Amino acid sequence: MALNLTMKHVQIDNNGRYRYRRRVPESLKKLVGKGEFVKVLGQSENEALSNYGTIHRHCEHLIALSKDGVVDPSPMVQKARLEALLRNWGADPYSSGLNENEMTWRDVHADRVLDKYKQDPDTGRPIGVSKEDDVLVGALLSGVSKEKPEPTITDAFKFYLTEHPMENDFKRKKQEQRFGRAERWLLKTVKEDKPLSKMNRGDARGLRDARLKSGVSVGTVKRGFNDIRAVFNFARSELDVNADNPFVGLKMPTEEEASHESIMPLDPDVILGVYGDLQERKVLLQIWTLLDLTGARLAEIAGLRRNEFILDDNIPHITIQPSAGRTLKTKWSKRKVPLVKEALNVAREIVSKGSQEDYAFGKYGPVKSHDNLGSALMKCIRKHTSNPKHVNHSLRHGMEDRLRNADVFTETSNAILGHALSRGQGASYGAGISLDKKLEALLKANP
Repeated sequence: MALNLTMKHVQIDNNGRYRYRRRVPESLKKLVGKGEFVKVLGQSENEALSNYGTIHRHCEHLIALSKDGVVDPSPMVQKARLEALLRNWGADPYSSGLNENEMTWRDVHADRVLDKYKQDPDTGRPIGVSKEDDVLVGALLSGVSKEKPEPTITDAFKFYLTEHPMENDFKRKKQEQRFGRAERWLLKTVKEDKPLSKMNRGDARGLRDARLKSGVSVGTVKRGFNDIRAVFNFARSELDVNADNPFVGLKMPTEEEASHESIMPLDPDVILGVYGDLQERKVLLQIWTLLDLTGARLAEIAGLRRNEFILDDNIPHITIQPSAGRTLKTKWSKRKVPLVKEALNVAREIVSKGSQEDYAFGKYGPVKSHDNLGSALMKCIRKHTSNPKHVNHSLRHGMEDRLRNADVFTETSNAILGHALSRGQGASYGAGISLDKKLEALLKANP
């Protein structure tokens, strides 16, 4: 049975099970509490592939934490481990023992733990007892305190991701990577796994300054702080942290450019150049055409299924809606967009082939493949422009400009692009913008 080469650290055991097995770095053994990461992924390759990502990313994250100096488990983690260990031994976690027999074997086991250490000749006490052995002996002889330990930075991030996981593996991977970066930067800045109640404004300013000095944009720093604020707020409400959130209201430098200027529409010759490059790459050409003539987001087009191309209507259109394995950015993203010019020809060709429930663009349909699609299109764009503000999303900005320049009513433009309509009470009144109005607008924008 051959192993899938994309799954590192995976073995097939004697029972045919796929098992993740990896040596724990020496610096990390205190945090993990064992010498190997071992986890059964499943009986089949598909099952193993499904479970692999979460397990592998968790191990990678722990290793990254150890590189930033976090090598000891937090008091909350340590308490949970000791409770589980004592219960597994059939012992009461919160006392020295419920009867004489239990107290005796706990005392004997504590002696065994300490026997490996040399004794002070004067006092008879063991010398150089490790922190983890000292804690274990204390739990054996006196039990674990019932008092709830104060949550730390790592506790808060772990708890937040456990309670707020994204709905599919691809988005969950991105979420874990994003929050993992924020967590590691925070630990690196404060230099310890600090209790949340001890975090202060100085820590927040230190993180802000460190991130800005690293060369990332103000927008990137702000997004990281948004994640950290969410983690701390959730910990305050759910882990009973009695402290203010030091990341709220922190002053940030002004962006050098307005956010709408960070991405610019593509020049017409760039768009035509990409069309030319894609003539021999049919699927990418179809996607590029729809992006150009609908103004939809890349993920919205890539995730379309054939039954979401509605060609038997008076106005042929695509339906952008939530579906299995795909969510939309906002509630306004659910919409119908008319098909004009070459986009209609692309739609007819797509609908004529394959099952109606299939992804229209095959391997690019699943969310996990959207990064690969974006990279493929960006390579084509870069052949014609080196401007860092020219990206895939520039097509969407270009459509917005074309609609504006064609004097299209703002509400109609927003309905086509999936932006919010009227603010306030007006947003909930009426039936929305009709397909007739959207078609008229797109024809004006794409003469």
